[in-house]
Amino acid sequence: MEKKKILLFDIDGTLLLSGGAGKTALEKAILDLFGFENAWGSLVPDGKTDPAIIDEIMTPLCGNALSAEQHSQLRDLYHFHFESEIRTADQFRLMPGISQLLAELRNIPSLALGIATGNFKKAAEMKLRRGGLESYFDFGGFACDAVERPMLTRIGYERGKSFCGKNIDPQDVFVIGDTIYDVRAGKSLGARTISVCTGSTPRGTLEAMSPDYLFEDLSDIAAFLSCLNAP
Repeated sequence: MEKKKILLFDIDGTLLLSGGAGKTALEKAILDLFGFENAWGSLVPDGKTDPAIIDEIMTPLCGNALSAEQHSQLRDLYHFHFESEIRTADQFRLMPGISQLLAELRNIPSLALGIATGNFKKAAEMKLRRGGLESYFDFGGFACDAVERPMLTRIGYERGKSFCGKNIDPQDVFVIGDTIYDVRAGKSLGARTISVCTGSTPRGTLEAMSPDYLFEDLSDIAAFLSCLNAP
């Protein structure tokens, strides 16, 4: 019997781009709750989790870290605004070949597909739903599980094992993402890493992290499958 393998996909820059919906929704939520306009500023979100982004924005503005209650209130407002923003974002798009790749992977019984994302779970689900991708994934690790990406990736792995009903060695896990943080998280797990240059991280920066595999995009299904079948 062929060994079961777990694939953990990042969302933003790997599967899709939400066209600025997250930035707009968070700025609206911050304005509603705290009265700060254009709070995002020059923040670069790549690879960061939603709670970390909130802390990076709000701590300087407020002069101190938000309380747990304030975090919860801001998260709820963010989701409220995000629901309408993601639905109407005209710059939303899937990355090249993603729909075709996921459809192919879904038909391979030995593969279990999950998510490892810095998004809150509710926002992640809305993004996947907008892109018609939600049915491909059965489990995941999200920013509401852990602030740090290595930990949420590990949680995604543990949920994948539970979904499969068996122990799966980390070497049979593939972490797929577009930033150095995805590579670091995969390596911390002992998983194999697949980097893709569809985000804003330069190819050279990804190469310097020594991922196991590196692609310009994920449109070459045969090449991607060859990674999964490598010894």
